[in-house]
Amino acid sequence: MKVLFLTSSPGYGHTRAAEAIGAALQRQYPDIETNYLDVTQLLDPQASAALQDGYLRMTAEHPELYQKLYNLDSNLYRQLAGKIPADQVLVDFLTEQQRRSYPEEFERSIFSLPVYYKNLDGALLNTFINGICNRNKTPAGRLLLQGLLALIFRILSSRVKKFVADYNPDCIVATQMYPNALLSRFIKKGIITQPIVGVLTDYGVHGVWVRDTTSLYCVGHQDVADSLRRQGIAPNRIRVTGIPLVPAFENLPTQQQARKNLGLATNPTILITGGQCGIGVIDALHQLLDDKHHQYQLLVTEGSHAADNEKLQQLANNYPDRFRLFGWRSDMRDLFCAADIVVGKPGGLTVSETLACGKPFIATCCLGGQEMHNVNFLTKNNAGLYVELAQLSTVIGELFTDPKRMGTMNSCAQQLGRAHAARSVVVELEKLLSLNKFKKFHVANLWE
Repeated sequence: MKVLFLTSSPGYGHTRAAEAIGAALQRQYPDIETNYLDVTQLLDPQASAALQDGYLRMTAEHPELYQKLYNLDSNLYRQLAGKIPADQVLVDFLTEQQRRSYPEEFERSIFSLPVYYKNLDGALLNTFINGICNRNKTPAGRLLLQGLLALIFRILSSRVKKFVADYNPDCIVATQMYPNALLSRFIKKGIITQPIVGVLTDYGVHGVWVRDTTSLYCVGHQDVADSLRRQGIAPNRIRVTGIPLVPAFENLPTQQQARKNLGLATNPTILITGGQCGIGVIDALHQLLDDKHHQYQLLVTEGSHAADNEKLQQLANNYPDRFRLFGWRSDMRDLFCAADIVVGKPGGLTVSETLACGKPFIATCCLGGQEMHNVNFLTKNNAGLYVELAQLSTVIGELFTDPKRMGTMNSCAQQLGRAHAARSVVVELEKLLSLNKFKKFHVANLWE
C-alpha cells in the first residue's frame, strides 16, 4: 500500500505535518510505502525560487498585499487578471521581484516583452509580470493575462496529475490547500480515483480548501469543523483530529528534565520562534534583552532560511548569560518544554506544538491570513495573546508576576493540545480505506 503526501513551500509547517502522519503510519505499519511531493518541485528551479522569494518578500515587506492575496480580494485579482490597471504598489513589487529573480530578462522587458526565455516556466512567469506592469503597452493585455492565468493553472495541475498517475498511490493526503485544488478537476472527471484527504494545519478555513472532491477533512479543532460545515461540507466528511505533530511530542519531558537536556539554568525562560525564515525574532529579542528589570533566559533557534543568523550569533556572543542560540532543528520538543512562555510568529504547527506542551503563546508579529486565524483561536480560548512589539516586555513581566493568570493560560493550553493528532489521522485513514487494505502489512505493536 502506498500513501502520497502533497505539500507546497514556502511554509515548513505543511511539510512537518505530512512527515508526522507518515511517521505515525510507519510506526503502525513498518512495511507501508510513503512519498512526499512539494508541488513547487514540479516547476523549473529558477521559477520556483522566484515564487518562493516573492512570497517571503511579500510577507515581510508588503503584508497588506499578502493579506489581500490570501483573502481573495476581488480588486487585487481583477488587477492580476488585467481587468483593471495594477496599483503602483503591486507594479513596484513585481518589478523588483523580476529584477531580483530574472535580471537578464528584466533589462530586456522594461518597454517590451522579452524575445526569448530559457524555459517554459520562466517564459510564463515573466510574460505574466510584464503583462501586469505594462498592461497599457501590451496588445490585448487583459485577454493575455486571463489566458496566462488559466494556462499556468492547467500546466501545473497536469504535472501534479502525471506525478500521481505515475506513482499510483492508494491514498493522497494534502496538507496544503493548493495541491488539493490542483487535483480537483481530474477527480471530477474520474481520471484520479484515489481518495484525497485534506489535513488543515491552521485554526481557520480558507475557501480554497472547500471542495466536493475532497473525501475527508482532518482539522485541528471543533471551531474549524464548524467553519467547514457552514461552508457546505457535510459533517460526515469532517474529523477533529488535531494538527499532526511528530512522535516526539507524544512523550514529553518535564520542564526540569528539558532544561537539563539543553544545559539551561532555572531562570524564567522564553522561547522565541520565527519559523524557517526567523521572521520577527530579532525585534522580539531586542525588546527582551533591553529589559533592565528582568533577567529572562532567552532561547532561539536559527532559521534554516533566515537572513539574520549572523546578527543572532553576535547577540549570543554579547549576552552569553541571558541568550542561548541553537542551530536549526526540526525537533523542537525540549525547547518548548523548557520554556515558560513561547513568543513569535503564530504558524499553525508552532502554535500546536506550544499547546501540546501546555505553554501560552504570545504572538508579536502576524502575517495575516491563516496566522490571524491562529491568533484569534489562541485569544478566544485564553491560551495566548497578540501583543504589539513595544508592549512585549511589559506584558511578559505582568504574566510572570501573576501566577494565577499564568496557571490559567497553561491549563487552557494543555486542554487544547493534541500531542497524538498524527495517530488520530492514521485512524481516520484506516477507516476511510478499510482496515482490510492495511492487514497485509506488518503491524508494529508500538502504541499500547
